[in-house]
Amino acid sequence: MGAQPLKVVSLDGCADQYVLGLVPRNQILALSDRARLPDSYFRERAATVRRIQPRLETILALKPDIVVRTWGGDFNLIKALEKHDIRIININDITNYDQAKPELFRVAKALGQEAGAGIEAHRFDLALAATRPVGQGRTVLYYTPGGYSAGPDTMVGDMLQRLGFKLETQNKGFFYLSPEVLLSMKPDIFALAFYDDHYAMRRVPGRNPLVRAQIAATPNFTLPRQSVSCSGWFTAYDLSELSQSPLTGSGGLKAVPQ
Repeated sequence: MGAQPLKVVSLDGCADQYVLGLVPRNQILALSDRARLPDSYFRERAATVRRIQPRLETILALKPDIVVRTWGGDFNLIKALEKHDIRIININDITNYDQAKPELFRVAKALGQEAGAGIEAHRFDLALAATRPVGQGRTVLYYTPGGYSAGPDTMVGDMLQRLGFKLETQNKGFFYLSPEVLLSMKPDIFALAFYDDHYAMRRVPGRNPLVRAQIAATPNFTLPRQSVSCSGWFTAYDLSELSQSPLTGSGGLKAVPQ
């Protein structure tokens, strides 16, 4: 008889994407309570899967072979699970598309899902090959309602550069731009994220009237929130779709609450 299929639990929204993207439904015992949120890339696949919070008693009752995580679950929980002989797969944070396939295959091997990874890797390669440089060298500034932007050493930065844009700033990582600093910058285009999140937009720098006016007066587009919430190979699928549009509209703030 062959080995029994491994039973899997995921602890957070980013780990959910790897599990939903690679693991057959009948091997998924539970996902995190974020699996069906709008920022979950594979949320439609999670419709019939149990969703839980990362509590020891809940997880032990499910009797998983493997628990997958990126940031979910604290140190004490992880150590307790390991004491019960549950294997932990920690997903690495990737910062560019060159790292995406190696991480995909590493996690897939640990899950026993190499064949599924091969299919996803092929889709990934096709998506990158189909991505057109629509930015045409124009400068772009990534901006969120909370006032944060992203540098070239982030997945968002790599995404925008693969779309053919030049980043307005070369600051590293994710960094805060005050309204005063933002108003002094003159990118050709704004790349917005999470401006459709009414909760996030309650009291944030992105609601500053002067900031809103500058963005509205500049060509802008909105990055799909599921593509900037977690880093992974799957974000390339939206990248190729984005590159099929001109990305020069100026109506990106219509959904932003007043």
